[in-house]
Amino acid sequence: RTALELLLADHLGDCVGPCQSVCPAHMDIPLMIRQIAQGDLHGALITVKRRIALPAVLGRICPELCEHGCRRALKDGAVSICLLKRYVADVDLASPQPYLPPCKPPSGKRVAIVGAGPAGLSAAHYLLQQGHACAIYDDHERPGGNLRYAISEQVLPHDVLYAEIGLIVKLGAQLLMGKRLGRDFTLEDLQRDYDAVLLAFGEIKPPEAAKLGLEMAGRGVKADRATWMTARRGVFVAGSALTPSRHAVRAGGSGRCAAEAIGQFLAGRTIQIVDSPWSVHIGRLKPEELPPYLAGSDPSPRQQAAGAGAGLAPEQARCEAARCLRCDCAGLQDCRLRLYAEQYDANPNRFRGPRLPLVK
Repeated sequence: RTALELLLADHLGDCVGPCQSVCPAHMDIPLMIRQIAQGDLHGALITVKRRIALPAVLGRICPELCEHGCRRALKDGAVSICLLKRYVADVDLASPQPYLPPCKPPSGKRVAIVGAGPAGLSAAHYLLQQGHACAIYDDHERPGGNLRYAISEQVLPHDVLYAEIGLIVKLGAQLLMGKRLGRDFTLEDLQRDYDAVLLAFGEIKPPEAAKLGLEMAGRGVKADRATWMTARRGVFVAGSALTPSRHAVRAGGSGRCAAEAIGQFLAGRTIQIVDSPWSVHIGRLKPEELPPYLAGSDPSPRQQAAGAGAGLAPEQARCEAARCLRCDCAGLQDCRLRLYAEQYDANPNRFRGPRLPLVK
């Protein structure tokens, strides 16, 4: 480990692109952009959906946290990652047969999800792919949670929201609307009837949690942060019920992690969640390092949507994808230094001093 850490101390490069590192979903953004540039929109959508269950929705409301890490912003504006994500999702939704990820054979396990917002929907999307049946309970008339009831339809059209929810239903999700936990059923009922329960009902106040027999920790339901499980065995928590946040992308990522934890629990395995890929980073570029870093890059300016609420046109999407600086490592999958550093849990910052100047 020490030998690896000494090598890493002088290592100048990014394993994972800075955009992917700061994305709450840790989606492989550089791969998506390369696929768009190559015209492989179907492949780009699959890349997105490995981490994001509702890309057309998030492509309209995401706070663009990933773009804050884009090094192109230092020159002439970050790559429009959010609009590119929306573009591939919109193209897919408009196709005769929108993409449905493959699902494993039925496991015989059943999961109850309380809350049809971004966390609950995302969890169902990934649990269904594992072969687990999912029933989603929600006290509203329509699914979507705050996506439906707290966001203007001018910003997020309902037809887009319901189109993406419809794909999760096609995977096998059962929606049970107008059903409220504590009024129409109890937590004990769910524990009796299902193999696991996920609480994804959004923010909750201490008095409400107490009525449900749940403990609070700070502003969220108390749970083991390594396993996402509450003190009740088989009862998990995700989204704003766990960590209040106004960002749907964080809630969706939380739901995906909870689905992974539940899947491991149902399989009888020790729960181990690794959400973000191992990486070393160059860090912020110095002003004199920017010109050599940009050498050979596409000089096109950042593309703008045609108007309020509009997305990118096909040629705009290809042009915008070409602006990517390819900050991630081209040898990411075959790098032995990274493989052994991850295997031996090496800390790339243990012996880090002033870094070498960047020459490209």
